[in-house]
Amino acid sequence: MAKNLKFELDRAFRNRRMAAALAVGCALSLWHLWEYVLPVRGYVVSGDYPLSSYGKWMGGENYSLQATVYFMWVPILCALPHSGSFAYDCASGYGSQAASRQGWKPYLRAKYLAVFLSGAAVAVLPLAFDFLMTSLFLPAVRPQAGLGLFPIGADGFLGGLYYAHPFLYLCLYLGMDGIFFGLFTTLSLCASLFTRNRFAVLLAPFLAYMFFYALGTTTLQLAACPAGFLRPSQLFVPRWPWLLGELALLLAGGAGFFAGFRRAERGLL
Repeated sequence: MAKNLKFELDRAFRNRRMAAALAVGCALSLWHLWEYVLPVRGYVVSGDYPLSSYGKWMGGENYSLQATVYFMWVPILCALPHSGSFAYDCASGYGSQAASRQGWKPYLRAKYLAVFLSGAAVAVLPLAFDFLMTSLFLPAVRPQAGLGLFPIGADGFLGGLYYAHPFLYLCLYLGMDGIFFGLFTTLSLCASLFTRNRFAVLLAPFLAYMFFYALGTTTLQLAACPAGFLRPSQLFVPRWPWLLGELALLLAGGAGFFAGFRRAERGLL
């Protein structure tokens, strides 16, 4: 298992697709910094406006084009580095060789963890980079409720934590984003059981992401939209039933991959 995992992590993180995905995310962050952060830093210097990096970074506001683009299309970026590798292994015969040497279970577990971690990294690292860059130009002072400068209500999801310990809130939210986007990325493995088309496999996490978005907007259950509740600025306020329900469905997708593989392994590998 350890050897398989190390090899799969090397494949996931040391490739041009990972570099390209992170570059796109960081480019959006720098664009956001140039358009929305640098122009207002003078207000802080003069003391005219009590701005904070917690309310101006890309994940902390709900009005910028860059944040909208990032949180709408990030599942595709997450899928780029490694989610198509299982379909490639099936088509090339590498999977059969790796599994025959060390067993099916270690190979599949390593593949699942590598896809999950690569997706989580692509989702979280550009956001962490954006907050750090924003904090270079704006002070990371604690948000104050009632000023109208911060999008999160005190009675919102973890609202009390946001106003009392904003950095802890940010870390917890980025951790939640990593889990959700990592699990969305693993849906590509389940798609690989039905098709060897790598484009369709790469698109599967995004299609599931948009399915929940469409479900939430058409039923007016906005808390079901991951493109809204996974934004730390809470474009749509998260609700525990939807959070836990979608988390369970994503985990079930991973379980379906392992169960479905056992039924179809001879036809795939």
